[in-house]
Amino acid sequence: MRAVLPEEMRRIEQETMDTLLLSEEILMERAGIGVARVLLRSFRNVSKVVALVGKGNNGGDALTALRELHCRGIRVSAGLQYPLSMCGPSVAREADRLIHLGIQIEELSSPKAWHRIRHADVVIDGLLGTGFKGMPKEELRQTFERVNGLGARIVSIDIPSGVDGETGKILGSAIRATLTVTLGFPKWGILVDPGLRMSGSVVVSDIGIPPGFGMGGTLWASDDRDAIGWLPKRALSIHKGQSGHVAVWGGSPGKRGAPELVALGALRSGSGLATVFFADGDKGVLPRFPEIMVDGWPKEPGSGFLPALLDRMDVLAFGPGIDPDPGFRKNLDGILDEFQGPIVGDAGFFALNWKKPDDVRRKNGRPLVLTPHPGEFSRFSGIPVHEVLENATALAKEFAGKCDAVLLLKGWRTIIASPDGRCAVNMSGAPNMATAGMGDVLTGIISGLLGQGLEPFLAATLGAYIHGKAGEMAYEEGTTRGLLAHELAERIPKVLSKLENRTFLFSEEDRTLYEPLHSAAGVIDGPES
Repeated sequence: MRAVLPEEMRRIEQETMDTLLLSEEILMERAGIGVARVLLRSFRNVSKVVALVGKGNNGGDALTALRELHCRGIRVSAGLQYPLSMCGPSVAREADRLIHLGIQIEELSSPKAWHRIRHADVVIDGLLGTGFKGMPKEELRQTFERVNGLGARIVSIDIPSGVDGETGKILGSAIRATLTVTLGFPKWGILVDPGLRMSGSVVVSDIGIPPGFGMGGTLWASDDRDAIGWLPKRALSIHKGQSGHVAVWGGSPGKRGAPELVALGALRSGSGLATVFFADGDKGVLPRFPEIMVDGWPKEPGSGFLPALLDRMDVLAFGPGIDPDPGFRKNLDGILDEFQGPIVGDAGFFALNWKKPDDVRRKNGRPLVLTPHPGEFSRFSGIPVHEVLENATALAKEFAGKCDAVLLLKGWRTIIASPDGRCAVNMSGAPNMATAGMGDVLTGIISGLLGQGLEPFLAATLGAYIHGKAGEMAYEEGTTRGLLAHELAERIPKVLSKLENRTFLFSEEDRTLYEPLHSAAGVIDGPES
């Protein structure tokens, strides 16, 4: 699904209003109705709702949502962070409407306001919007901490107050939402770490933006509908030679399993053939899975060695499970310059290019996909790990351009950047995937999709999504920890089948983009009232 930065969203809203001759008030009405609808669908036992209201349009959205809830028989009230005289016109207008309905509106400095908040079934966060920059004032930070300390069910509108809508960074302090209803399109700051950690479940609510408005952007949040459209189509008459042959180079002694897992991931994602070349040239090792072929690789290849070994290969995954032997550098240089198919660099690829990102650009212009985790990216780029984690999106984009490669920066929210400026965040995954070998399976899936003809950015983005969905499937089956990498690979065909048969569930009206596994039932219980 298309994702946006706050400034992009403002342009899309303005284009909608200008083209359809709509007022800001009508869009706000749709926003408030959407928030109320998602709130009631997502929570049980709701009879009392309080809104926390800031100065701007986010506060106006919250008050509009209260009016809709009131019309549906819910007891509502509002707490203003600032006096009404200091608030913007949308807050003043919507507050006046509520007052005419006899609804209580008080400043948060009043003990009565906090009494109502403590006894509310749901609290709506309308304090700060997506465009807020800088650090929240002390009175706002106190409100955040006080609300978070109540343990209440909190619905944030568009973004949890205190989260940067562009980067996802926490601006000193932020609301920790149970549910975020983001309007029109998801904002990038609630999709990436650490913003998503504060957002709870993320639901995208329609506010009447016509189809096609806002298209052509560069940011994406992958979901089931995208994956269904991206998955390569297969003819009934297809045979193994048309499904892609993936070669895997790696596996130093003691690490033979890594390239095998890559080959397994490729085969399970639809490749017709997979061959492992062990880094020490030993072709006498029998893989655990008989479908995986093994071949030799000369330790010191001469000129023109590549056509003899790789002319029948479509894709090469280089680096899983290899130690950074300087002698391997000759192999890598020759591969980058001569191999005509896509290359996926993983693990030892980055050790061989320690602080040398400029050396990996392919002179022949063929595709390159890089799949580092933050530690590998740190060694590759020379940037400390904590800076990598704090600036993941910007660095992924920068190094995709620098290396002329699709760069997939692995993590809880994996980010995929293309040298042409496109950027995606993967929304699938589960905590049971924190075990050895998971990255090797991912490299295999991406390699397999490349071999089936998918272009590099979509192969990396779809590969990450399938990988995460397989982890989710195992989690929902009961394997909440202790999942082995080859067990995840076994679930890949089931994920592909669900995508092909369109059996993943999603709302036709609103799109649930992210839902923590602990609330996967879709309805969050509350106290009996």
